[in-house]
Amino acid sequence: MRNKAAALLAVIMTFACFAGAQKYRIKYSVDEKDPISLENAIRLALENNYELLLTEQDVVISEQRLKEAKFLYLPEISFNAAATGYNLDSPIVLPDSLGLRYIAPAKDHDTDTLFYGLGVSATQYLYTGGRISSTVGMAKAGLKEAMSRYEAVKYSVIYQVKEAFFEQLFLQRKEALLEDMVERVESYLKGKSYKQWERVLIQAERAKMKSKVNALKEELSSANLKLINVLNKELNSKVVISGEFDFNPINVDLAKATLWAMEFRPELKSALYKLEMDNISVKLSLARRYPNILLGIGYDRQGEDNINDENIQATLALKLPFGYDYGTQLKQKRAEQRQSNLKRAAIEDSIRSEVLEAYNNLMFWQEETAVRINTWDAINKELGSLNYNTLSKEEAIKVFNYYYEAGVDYLEGIKEHMLAIAKLELAVGQDIRE
Repeated sequence: MRNKAAALLAVIMTFACFAGAQKYRIKYSVDEKDPISLENAIRLALENNYELLLTEQDVVISEQRLKEAKFLYLPEISFNAAATGYNLDSPIVLPDSLGLRYIAPAKDHDTDTLFYGLGVSATQYLYTGGRISSTVGMAKAGLKEAMSRYEAVKYSVIYQVKEAFFEQLFLQRKEALLEDMVERVESYLKGKSYKQWERVLIQAERAKMKSKVNALKEELSSANLKLINVLNKELNSKVVISGEFDFNPINVDLAKATLWAMEFRPELKSALYKLEMDNISVKLSLARRYPNILLGIGYDRQGEDNINDENIQATLALKLPFGYDYGTQLKQKRAEQRQSNLKRAAIEDSIRSEVLEAYNNLMFWQEETAVRINTWDAINKELGSLNYNTLSKEEAIKVFNYYYEAGVDYLEGIKEHMLAIAKLELAVGQDIRE
């Protein structure tokens, strides 16, 4: 029967923990045959990421610690019932765990007697020098700090998804460009006569194109594996993605982005909550010098062979704790407080540096990508009016190679610009596109 009860309790606790965790993430399921958009890939990663699931449980644990801390405001209530067999030569007082009852020797020392007791007591702290409120405040700051760490991991996962997703989109379009280039070359070479040295040239160029195709297949395979790992899917999964791959310039004000980062970055919030916890720790160290004022109420029935005797008591007590480590504890907590202040300042400097670096990177790729797009458009325009019959075969193959290289640069510029936006959003801690 005990085994069944324990099993039932385990099931209930597991379900309760699972239910509590669900509000921190969105459940998402996807058919492997359907293309995955960026938004759905992010949802899938947030649902399955191992580190995010761990920090999610930290939030659940912190919530329960806050509830436990609030229980300190409630009175401590205890019930006790006891039957004591005794044969005494002198009076005794039972230990606190057994009811703290006074028992006198029986009149007949040769007779073993039973002493019965039944009671209830309640103890309420009326004043603790701020210890209880500080403990609750510590638990609240701990919960906020856990939630900030969760947000930091979430933003990191989102960036990892974008990085893998954009790389996959880039390689897909690079593959299409390479296929187009190979088709153009083969179409040009078809039906022509060649000199011997030209046949050597063509064989060498075909070998290079084959190597490019094989290298691109390997890149696609590695990119697909990276995306599968980010989504935390089985390694034999087949992930098909779809999404926009365009150049969309944005206007960003560096000063505003830096202010946003100071407001939204979860790492800075976490550092501020850690500083708050250290401030509370200093208060708790100081509060140890203050007395506790308690109110205790008890009702007890006791007696030999019956419980006819009735005892009622109410006690107002003052308890002043004494410890040798008051000074050392206070110095320790103040040193930890200064450490947190220094760490917060260092995090602020690091965030400003990250925002500036990400902003400069975005500005570079915003300008560079525009140049590469213009170059690509100009090359396509020239190729549209180019008469290949006026070129030698060596010149024609060079033109096709230039076409492919310019196309790769164009696609790479778009990818890097999209990644630059994602990096700046990660540095700021929120979406920067208006």
